[in-house]
Amino acid sequence: MTNDPFSAAASLDELLTRTQQALSAMRSRAAEHPDGAPGELLRAEGAAAGGRVRAVAVQGGRLESVTVDPALAGESVEALCGHLVSAVNAALTELDARVSASAQADVDALAARLGGLPEQSARDMERFGRAMEGVAARIRRDGAGSGAARPA
Repeated sequence: MTNDPFSAAASLDELLTRTQQALSAMRSRAAEHPDGAPGELLRAEGAAAGGRVRAVAVQGGRLESVTVDPALAGESVEALCGHLVSAVNAALTELDARVSASAQADVDALAARLGGLPEQSARDMERFGRAMEGVAARIRRDGAGSGAARPA
């Protein structure tokens, strides 16, 4: 390690840059493919009427598909609509749980990556402080030996 103040500052700047990059990566993954191919999005399925009505929701709160068993054709429109609402709500609830779990995993990953940041920052600031003390000592030494007038 060096006592070069510019090296310590550059190291701290690198840590901050890596932090910003990690946060940007998380943001871009969260916003990735809002209108993209469904295969790239989180998805969840919900069912109603004993599995005869199924709905698939994808990340962003959008429905990918709704499937109704033709055996329900004899049911009233009101009953069928109720089954559809139940299936869609179940899919959205499951999707919400998956998105939350994914977001928590991202937060945990970021926390792990940044876990050493305070210690690294403290080490860098300590190196920077020592380097600045060295610079100040050299200025005092060089100023004292040069015979230059010093401000009062």
